[in-house]
Amino acid sequence: MASVRQADPGSLRAPGFRWWHGIIIGLLLSYVPGSLLVAGVLLLPLVALKLVDPNADGQRIMIVLFYVGAAMVHPLHEAWAANGDWETCIAQITQPVTLALDWLAAGAAWLVAEASAISGRLWNAEIARRERKSIEKRIAYLQEEWMSSDEDAPAT
Repeated sequence: MASVRQADPGSLRAPGFRWWHGIIIGLLLSYVPGSLLVAGVLLLPLVALKLVDPNADGQRIMIVLFYVGAAMVHPLHEAWAANGDWETCIAQITQPVTLALDWLAAGAAWLVAEASAISGRLWNAEIARRERKSIEKRIAYLQEEWMSSDEDAPAT
């Protein structure tokens, strides 16, 4: 029976990184290194998010990935159309507009995630306040009804 080797606690393995991810990155690096360079540079805001907020959940990461991915479409298309030519890829990642758009996309995604979380909390608090008010009215009505029926009862 084969034993499963446990990872060393001190190993430098990225969370969620599997062995086949390394094979895919290696294949991409050998086949389209220029396009991989463009994708790597444009994914830096995602890495920065992970460094700044290590407790970012998967939902927030996916929101940022969606926005950054939308900003990456044109530069990656240009790199792919040039067959990963180094000059084109370097030109794509050194354009200030492309980099600014990429970082602004990450900022917009963060803003949307934070605003939606805050508005969701406010919405739930308003619903809880309305329910509490309704229950308090019902309690007051029932107390009045039960207290008045005790006073109206005939004495025997």
